[in-house]
Amino acid sequence: MTNLQMLVSQHQAKAAQMAAQSVDWGKRKRKWLSVLEQLMHQLRTSLADAGVPSAQMVTTHHHLTEEALGDYDAPGLEVKIGAAKIQFVPIASVIIGGYGRVDAIGPCGEVKLIAVDSQAFHDPEDHTPSYQREWGWSAYPDKSSRGGFRLDDEGLAKMLELLLGRA
Repeated sequence: MTNLQMLVSQHQAKAAQMAAQSVDWGKRKRKWLSVLEQLMHQLRTSLADAGVPSAQMVTTHHHLTEEALGDYDAPGLEVKIGAAKIQFVPIASVIIGGYGRVDAIGPCGEVKLIAVDSQAFHDPEDHTPSYQREWGWSAYPDKSSRGGFRLDDEGLAKMLELLLGRA
């Protein structure tokens, strides 16, 4: 085999391997939108249980454009707590270090919500596509990956305190 034939063969094999491992972006987008809907429902339910009237929670719609996912509309949420307003704005699904990002914006700052694998650790040999995995949410009050916390009821209270300040 000549060098040219070997080079062509290697590149063809690599392209075939990449095609076999490629992401189904349609399934990824459907998973992202489903997880966003679940997040907004979870936020509404937790906030209603904490005493926020449903009339003070308004669904918002955001037009996003991503290279891999194309143009689409994603749900968000605007919540009034006392005199303050908090917005939950979807930013993107295709991000480094997670499966998606939502910004929580309040009068005292911002918190990044990152969709992550629900399994804290998984086998690096496990090549299950992200759209087949279970996702959870973590909150990050600054730009680093340090200081993050799970977005459960306790995490939601902590995040709201960061966004609203102490009463």
